[in-house]
Parts: sequence; structure tokens; C-alpha cells
Amino acid sequence: MYAVGEKEERDQVDVLLAAWKKQNPELDVPAKAVTIRLRRLTHYIEREVRRELAEHGIELWEFEMMLALRRSGGQLHAGALQRYSQVTSGAITNRIARLEEQGWVRRDVEPKDRRQVIVSLTDAGKERAQTIFDTKISAEHRLLGEVNPAVLERITEDLRTLLIAVEGPADVDLEFEPGTPAHRPL
Repeated sequence: MYAVGEKEERDQVDVLLAAWKKQNPELDVPAKAVTIRLRRLTHYIEREVRRELAEHGIELWEFEMMLALRRSGGQLHAGALQRYSQVTSGAITNRIARLEEQGWVRRDVEPKDRRQVIVSLTDAGKERAQTIFDTKISAEHRLLGEVNPAVLERITEDLRTLLIAVEGPADVDLEFEPGTPAHRPL
């Protein structure tokens, strides 16, 4: 990790964009710069989180599902987990089964609609979710801990603006009822 200096420094994306700009003067540099930087940062963050999670025998899909359940208060309909995870119904069924085999979740039939399955964290699953959460926070802090908090806040605001422009505003608040999505599916 490199320390962020006071003077304006060039990063690898600046170098890449300068080369591209020579070849293609009409290149939309601001949009390209944002997408490349987001992709590179996502790569670094995911790589570090995956490395940390692997030390605990945790895969990224498990992390996503367990934390979705944790955020919701411990239970969601299987369909909501599918929307959170953005995978097929077959994939979510397989993932739920794998977590159930480990003893981290249980499946129950929704009493009001027997076609629906409610997935709930077990006590062991709650402990596992906390371990996953702590591991992720540690990895993020290690990557971003040297950045000035005011800079992170500014980036957060700018990314919110960008996401609203791409996705639209959130149309629901998080409700901790089974089956309520936290966001619109893509």
C-alpha cells in the first residue's frame, strides 16, 4: 500500500488514459477514468476480502448470503436471497442447501404461503455471520485505513450520486420482514 501524498500524484489509470488519448483524441476521458478506477478498486478490495475470508474457509458467495441474512434480522424468503445475490433460482437453492449442511441456516415453509421458503440463520450461523462481518471490516480497513476520512466521505457522496444516476433512487426502505428486498433487482 502506498501513502497518499499532499501533492497531486498520477496513478496507473492516468498513465493508461494518456496513452489512449494519444491514440483516440475523442475518448471520453472522465467516464473512462471513473469506470477503470472503479474496476481496479473493486479488484483490489475483492482480492483482499477473498484472501481474508479464505483464511476462515469462507467463500465470497457465502459472505454475501450470510450478511444479507444478518442485515435482515436473521431471516429472509429464498426469493429475496436470490435477488440480493443476483443468481438463478437453482444456484440459490444449491447455496442454501450448502449453508444448511454446515448448520448455519435452516429452511422453513412460510405459514401464510406454503410455496415460499423462509431461510433463517441458526445460532451457529449468527456466529459465522459475525466472523464474516468482522473479517470483511478488517480487510476494508487495511486497504482504506490510510485514506483521510474526509476524502472517503467525499468519495461516498460522489459514488451515491453516480449510483442514483445509473440505478435510480432507492424505492424502498430496508424492512426486516422475510422477502423484502433491500434494493431493486438489476
